[in-house]
Amino acid sequence: MNDEKPVFVKIIEMIEDDILSETYGVDDLIISTPQISKLLSVNPATAQRAIGVLTGRGIIYKKRGVGMAVTQEARGIILAQRRKLFFERIVPDFIGSARKIGITDEEFIKIVKENLHG
Repeated sequence: MNDEKPVFVKIIEMIEDDILSETYGVDDLIISTPQISKLLSVNPATAQRAIGVLTGRGIIYKKRGVGMAVTQEARGIILAQRRKLFFERIVPDFIGSARKIGITDEEFIKIVKENLHG
């Protein structure tokens, strides 16, 4: 099974990561579609698709005559979406993988606690 993400999804995640790490703050202009295309050597339509998704999700907005900027709600939207993904997909997959290789509940909890505290 090919687990490779589409390029436009990688672009979305890159911009979201920059918002979460505060590389971009509220009302900051993000990297432009032509810059994305050049930097990542992707088709401008691919970059535009990523920007369209981010706009549709309320993470960025068009600053008339200037470019695309980060919304006030962006960070909260991204965090909520990623938490949902974590609890609905990542945790069950992680637990399922542990079960397949015979990790007991006690071992699992111990490993999680050890990794949370250091």
